Amino acid sequence: MTREFPVDLPEGYVEFYKHLENWQNEQEIRLKQTFSPEAVHDVQQIADSNKSLMKLYRFVIDPQQYKNNYLSLLELLKIHRSGITETLNHLTKAAHNLDFAELPGKLLDDDENYFSSLASRLDVPPELLVFTVDHALRPILRLFAQPYYQAFTNDDFRHWNQPTICPFCGSKSRFSRLRLDDGRRFMFCDRCFTEWESPNLYCVHCGNDEPNTINYMTIENDPSYQLYTCEKCKGYLKTYDERESGKTTDLFIANIETIYLDILAQQKGYVTHDYE
Repeated sequence: MTREFPVDLPEGYVEFYKHLENWQNEQEIRLKQTFSPEAVHDVQQIADSNKSLMKLYRFVIDPQQYKNNYLSLLELLKIHRSGITETLNHLTKAAHNLDFAELPGKLLDDDENYFSSLASRLDVPPELLVFTVDHALRPILRLFAQPYYQAFTNDDFRHWNQPTICPFCGSKSRFSRLRLDDGRRFMFCDRCFTEWESPNLYCVHCGNDEPNTINYMTIENDPSYQLYTCEKCKGYLKTYDERESGKTTDLFIANIETIYLDILAQQKGYVTHDYE
């Protein structure tokens, strides 16, 4: 059943991201045919270091595989974003001069100066460059992360004290789910699809857990999708409550579909604290 949204989303917005996720899934399956990584590191060690697994250990990303992903993504975008075909063609030509060994680290470090300078040299919008570099990398990150998914959700992984930072790839999370059977909160990384537990009724941005300062709201007729807010730091977190719907959902698409919750939060003066 198609969901109805309480605000008008841009035409084709959700459909585009569904196409993008399908493409990423296809790339992941293709990569598995030649490479299936195994879990080789103890995730408990990173809890004490406060560094994500990819920062603590060296995961070797094949530059050629990454480049192939990148070129394939540009072809997908030419189909679904035909209005920028000329720019995408320009990026296709420029891709042969990109350093695909260097790009993953720069992306995961959020090196804005690097990408701003590179976009200027390529004469392309920085946002588009980062988008393509990011989404072309995601199938590879998910392949590396998969062997660790279970370990990060186990009860004994309890000491990770950076609730908004993915313990595998170090990316920022803006979305969580409340588990169907017990209501426990798990943060979700939309880059590598890792999940990890975070306390409920607790601000993931500042750690505030004082009564009456953590609130949540829902949109009428949409109780599964919730917005948790903190009156101390004015942070917010979008959440999917499986108990309301009685089922799991695609968290990547749920995060995209709930842009209206971002709009609502920001209209009320709340922020995601992306500077953290």
